Amino acid sequence: MSDIDDLRADLDAARADLLASFEGIAQDEFARRPPPEDGDGAGDPEERWPVRDILWHAGLLEDWLRRVVDEGVSGRPISRYEARRRPAIANTPDYLREWLEQSRRPVLSLLGRLPADALDREFTLPEEEVRTARRLLAHIAQHDREHAEQVRALRALPAPEER
Repeated sequence: MSDIDDLRADLDAARADLLASFEGIAQDEFARRPPPEDGDGAGDPEERWPVRDILWHAGLLEDWLRRVVDEGVSGRPISRYEARRRPAIANTPDYLREWLEQSRRPVLSLLGRLPADALDREFTLPEEEVRTARRLLAHIAQHDREHAEQVRALRALPAPEER
């Protein structure tokens, strides 16, 4: 198996884990914001995202990282990440499942045309961090896994009426 095949297999497994994490979720659970842990709402806002916002973010970051890899290995200027609010229409499990599938297609296309020797080519991100295509593609997989765990943890919380 080539390095690119290994990356693709890792990406596929991580995405399957993320998709499985919200399989069968009810709409109210999908949109429910978790309670603040310390009671005052402080802390990392990402920890307070409902499942739908987690999935929107996963697709956004994947899309940006794919563009970064493409720009970086091609020697083009690298765009900055711009978080975008989830549009109101992106409010159901089916819609966000499709969003994740759509954000994955260009990544797989990029992998299909990426020369193996480009995987370890270094380039500098706008924040002055040096990265490689291999590292950023592996980050997409790790990011999916982290958010799959976050979704499972949210789903394990008792419903508001049970607290």
